Formats: sequence, structure tokens, C-alpha cells
Amino acid sequence: MLAMLAFTACSSNSDDAVSGNEPKVWHVILQASMDETAHRALTPGAGNAINASFAQNDEVVVVDADGNTIVGVLKAQSAGASTTLAGDLNATSLGEGEIVKFRYLSAIADYDGQVGTLDGIAASQNYAEGTLTVKTTSPLTFESNSVTLNSKQSITKFSFTDGTNPVNVKTFGIAAAGLVQSIDVDGIETVGAVTGTLATASRDVYVALRNKESGSKTYSFTIQDESGNWYIFTKNANLENGKNYTASVTLSDKLPALTNSSAVGTIGIVGGLPAIAISGNKAVALMNAGALCPEHYGKYYSFANKASELSGSWYVPTKGELESFIGAYSSSWGAPYGVNGRTFTIGSNTLFFPAAGLDDYDNSPSDFWNVSTFGCYWSCESTLTEGLAYSLQFSSSVNNTYGEYKTNGLSVRPFHSLP
Repeated sequence: MLAMLAFTACSSNSDDAVSGNEPKVWHVILQASMDETAHRALTPGAGNAINASFAQNDEVVVVDADGNTIVGVLKAQSAGASTTLAGDLNATSLGEGEIVKFRYLSAIADYDGQVGTLDGIAASQNYAEGTLTVKTTSPLTFESNSVTLNSKQSITKFSFTDGTNPVNVKTFGIAAAGLVQSIDVDGIETVGAVTGTLATASRDVYVALRNKESGSKTYSFTIQDESGNWYIFTKNANLENGKNYTASVTLSDKLPALTNSSAVGTIGIVGGLPAIAISGNKAVALMNAGALCPEHYGKYYSFANKASELSGSWYVPTKGELESFIGAYSSSWGAPYGVNGRTFTIGSNTLFFPAAGLDDYDNSPSDFWNVSTFGCYWSCESTLTEGLAYSLQFSSSVNNTYGEYKTNGLSVRPFHSLP
């Protein structure tokens, strides 16, 4: 997506000078243009380009040089290929010669929870960024009268078949080293898995991916079709930010059913979810509760609601089951697809637990601690100390069960008895 912004009026002071102090807030009016004319449209362009356009009231967030302070928001005054952007910018945190970032659609980009369509990407993942250098701060002017917003993700249209017939996909999870899951208001990138659920299952799935690192990558896919079948496969690709691609994917070898005769280490389906058979005629889910692929963190649960989303005969393991599990199998710390965690070797296969940290509910519902450095997984048993319950906790060097405050939000890895 390319958007050219040009000044059409001088910046004007929106504050009155008080006691001789220089005003710092300035009203800015810019002209903007894009290649396409549809409302906030995304279309594949020539040479793998991504074309887009504004919708009325689309926001371009302006961030200071450190990426820590939003200095203002410019809004599109009309829809289409050309528009006027207008808004107030506060120059208090800006200095001459500093580089200011312009982010579209907002200061935050989340590539998780996609809906598999171009319209969905346009509404939620259409992320672009450009820069201008500050010339003066009173009034606020820039050294150039135009800025180019460059698309910061690739878009791939995946078409799925079984080799002969279309396969209609319902959910997907994708992981790769350097794949960005989200970008926060400070511009900090979280490296992780990207997931999505389609409202209507389809053979054609559009996915926005942002790669923090360039070059060829191995992408790991976890796919569920509309009939409930699961597939796991890998695909090598060299996807560059700012370009669109098409890929034909043949889904074969859907995961088989697991039974109590399955060999330890066999990967298959039990209770509707992908799992791996372990000793004692039991299985462990390949994914956290609320996740769509093994590298996805999933949801965080307090001890009181730790089993709220488990279906069928899936259950939260006991302290003893967790200890028997970690005692029976060797494990190592690493990031096989760019997500830190602990990998257990079970038979001829492996099982990955991502280091999702925890949500400290005592401070705020979104105060996450030790993400990517610790894994914290509930058992179903309370300790003898009131307010605490046992959990599996691990890092690069620790791997054991400990007491954790019941109010905190931890990951859940479901267990299942094999039929």
C-alpha cells in the first residue's frame, strides 16, 4: 500500500500563548492519495504489490521518535483514492531533526485472530508505516511535504485441496521464526503464532503475515477443516512484507484417531483435538486451551475457571499427572518456530509447551509477566496453603510443580484418557 501525503495548508496554532510560553499543539491538514478507489480496499497489484485505499475517518496515528508517545491522530475526511487528513499534533515531545512515525490504521497491529478474508485484513490487519523528519516545532513543520506509507505485512491467498477436491478450512494456525503476532502502542513486536477462524469455511484463505526477519522461512501450519479433520504440515517460503502471494496447498495424511492401542508418541485425534499419546493410556493435547496451534499461547485462566472451555472428556491434569509426565520424558528449552518454550520428547515425536508467562490479575486484567521466559500451567489441585494451587512452571533451567496464586491467569494444557 502506498499513500502520498502532502501539506496543503500551513500548520496553525490551536492553543493561545499563555504568559509568553510557546504553544505546542498545531492543527495539521494534509492531502493523501492511494492507488485504489474502493473503501479501504485491499487488492493484489502488479508485481506482487498490495493496493489499498482510505475509508472515511480512517486514522493515521502519529508517534514520536522514541515510539513511546502518540503525538496526535490524523483522520481521513473522505473515502477513496485521495482524501484530506486532518488533526491536531502535539509537538511537546518532539525536537528538531527527530523522525516521526505515521501508522495506519492505528498504533497497534494484531495479526492474531484473523478471519481469513481480504475484507477482514483491510479492517484489522492493514498496517502501514512511514516517517517524516521534524523541521521546526513552533510551528510544527517537517523537512519534506510528503510521506510514503509502506505496507508492513505480506498477504497470502492459500488455496487448499486434498490433491483432487477442495478442502474447506475452518480454523488455521501458522508459526515461523520471526513471525510477528502483534505490535503494541510503543512499536514493540511480539513474536509468536498467527491464528484465525473463518465465519464460513472456505478453500481460499487470505492471511496477513508480518515477518520480523527477511529470508526463507519454514512455516508450520495446523489446519482444521469444516468436517473437524485436523492436518499438520510445514511449507517453506520467502514472504516479503509489502507483497502479496498465492499458494496452493495439498492437505494429505489427516491425523488418525488415537486409541488405547496407540503407541506412545503417536500423534492423532482424540475428543476432537490433536493430541499425542503418552504412557498410562492417556493423551496430552498438542495445543493450550484456547489455542489453534502448538505455538499459540491460547487463553489465560484463573484457577476458578481453569476448565471453563474444555469440552467432552478433556480435563485439567492433577499435580501427580503433571509430575509423572515431566518425569517420564526428557525435555529441552528452545524456540523451534520462533516461540520460546519447552519441548518434550515422547517416543518418535515431540510435544511443545509455549512459555506464555502469566496474567497477574491482582494488578490488572492485562498485566502479563514473564511472557516468553516462563511457562505456567494449572493442575486441578489446591495446595495446603489457602489461595494457592499447584502448577507446572518452567523456564530455560527450571521444570517442576509449584504453588501459584489462584487469582492469576495461567495456561491450561488439557489431558484425555484414551478410549
